[in-house]
Amino acid sequence: MKSDLSPKEVDWPKVLGHDLSAPRTLPAGSGGVSVLAAADELASYQDLDLVFRRAVELARDRIGLERAAIFVYDQGGEHLCGTWGTGLAGETTDEHHIYFHEGFHHREAKAQVLSGVGRFIIFADVPLIVQVGGETRIVGHGWNAITPILGRSGVIGLLANDAARSGSPVDESKQVQAAIFCRLLGSVVDDIRRGTDELPWRSLLSRLPRVGEDDRDSLVISVVHAMHKDPTLSAQQLAKRFGLSASRLTRTFKDEMGVSLVSYKNRLRVERFFTLVAPGGGNLLQAALDAGFGSYAQFHRVFRELLGTTPREYLTGRK
Repeated sequence: MKSDLSPKEVDWPKVLGHDLSAPRTLPAGSGGVSVLAAADELASYQDLDLVFRRAVELARDRIGLERAAIFVYDQGGEHLCGTWGTGLAGETTDEHHIYFHEGFHHREAKAQVLSGVGRFIIFADVPLIVQVGGETRIVGHGWNAITPILGRSGVIGLLANDAARSGSPVDESKQVQAAIFCRLLGSVVDDIRRGTDELPWRSLLSRLPRVGEDDRDSLVISVVHAMHKDPTLSAQQLAKRFGLSASRLTRTFKDEMGVSLVSYKNRLRVERFFTLVAPGGGNLLQAALDAGFGSYAQFHRVFRELLGTTPREYLTGRK
């Protein structure tokens, strides 16, 4: 019901008195400020892989998590794919080669956040994992915290953290900060992925192919991870890296993915372009090069082939 009273300015000196002393400022905790500052930094980036890397580093440096790693769900939502993590020396580690089936701990954490019961879950006396030279090793047992990264349409991935380096106990205040951080991270990821909503194919940045159990599937997954990390890699370079001929690689990739390796790479680079280009297209050339294209002419040709119009026309037409 709307009030009939007209707005009236409050005369605070009259209400509180003229002898009121100046209020004291109480010290504020730094935890929340650190989380917000970390989220502000992530929001300034447009490359999804950079966001995940910096998120792991900020979780370490701003929140104080001893070791953290971020895993994202694949297209089927049953497998988790590595991005970046923290090693035993506190260094940032590349974990794109890791993928595994979602386990009980991951399902339980996801169910709790979706039901509103909790924002993170801590498991005791579980194996603590580290990546050494591209190999996964167990370095002991202890507690492990799993915090879902929640986006608008569901759980995007998980942040896992532990204290394998020091064996220190759980600091619940840091875990609460990590939960807030993951919720903000989910929004940042959503904003980046939204830049590819108008493309005539399902976003490649927001998903990875489902992981199979045979060697051929494992090869394709490894190739996809390599291209997401460096979209400038040619078929010849990829074939050399994985120890087979370029013809066999391209044939296997097409059989498993339903699209040629070249087409996949071109779509990936165009999507990355959309996450890098400024409103109005003021940095077309730089965004195209940063997305992995060798030249603007190559980018222009690929863009027109895929979207049927020029980059400038497409960008101004959708504004």
